[in-house]
Amino acid sequence: MRPRLLFLTLILTLTIAALPGFAEGAKPRILVVHSYNAGYIWCGQINSGIDEALRGSGAIIDVLYMDAKRNPAPEALRHSAEQAIQRIEQWRPQVVITVDDVAQQYLVVPHLLGGTSPQVIFCGVNAPIKKYGFPTANVSGVRERWHYRDGFSLLKRIAPQVKNVAFLVENSESGGYVLEDLQAERQAATALPLRITMAEKVHTFQQWQKLVLRAQHKADALALGLYNSLVDEKTGAVVSPDVVMAWTNSVNTKPTVGFSDIAKQHGLLCGVLESGHEQGFLAGGMAREVLGGASAGTLPVRINTKGTVFVNLRTAKKLRAHVPYAIIEAAGEVAQ
Repeated sequence: MRPRLLFLTLILTLTIAALPGFAEGAKPRILVVHSYNAGYIWCGQINSGIDEALRGSGAIIDVLYMDAKRNPAPEALRHSAEQAIQRIEQWRPQVVITVDDVAQQYLVVPHLLGGTSPQVIFCGVNAPIKKYGFPTANVSGVRERWHYRDGFSLLKRIAPQVKNVAFLVENSESGGYVLEDLQAERQAATALPLRITMAEKVHTFQQWQKLVLRAQHKADALALGLYNSLVDEKTGAVVSPDVVMAWTNSVNTKPTVGFSDIAKQHGLLCGVLESGHEQGFLAGGMAREVLGGASAGTLPVRINTKGTVFVNLRTAKKLRAHVPYAIIEAAGEVAQ
């Protein structure tokens, strides 16, 4: 009987070890689902913020990417959402952190909204959160906003001759929402520091080229939003943002201002940049509260507040723009 008992004990042990979470010692599990791809600087900054907020919590973090910038077709995004659901069912995370609007539209709203498990913390959401039915009992998070007013003021301090600006952004869902935010800023009681001469959502690289060239004659400066999903009219393929900005920088003679982390990669003159790290840090902190026993829906929705002042001295030299030392000293990021 003893060998049979040992055999049954071994089988039971192996069965329990195969259960989700056992191999990690039943540590809390958090799944991060990004709308975009791993190489996108925004995603990396958010991951960094989440990691910092959860440091010492003992949580195991897994990350999935829906790749919406490079594969924006609805069927591809639905397939990515289904893969995320399979991972959730298999791994059973206590918290899912969903990043940017695509993940809310294709994953949270159809599959997770109103459930009891997992709890959901969103971040990087540009749309009015009521569009998704947020917040609700199992969902809360962090709304994203761009620092238009501060960015335009910074540009005007560096280039006082600038009176107006052309704003270009990709024709994606997120691009539409940030453009709506800009329009709301234009209608606010206090006027923006710069007049908007052009505000365009752009679908193709060729359209982007035409608008950049037109702006050379129609505006004093260029304000560049997202440009990760522009497609080539001939091939239908997404054009790399590195290619987009290499061309833009080769023809542009105007000062440039940006609002997100990608501005640091592509030689824009300046910006008060929204921090992906802050978005991730705030979301990670909320996830930590959930792991401590709070329901997501009891946590108030938050919004980012910290803009990072960025200046590029190489671009300033190229444009013969003088950056006051006080700005350089106060900047959080300086490219030299």
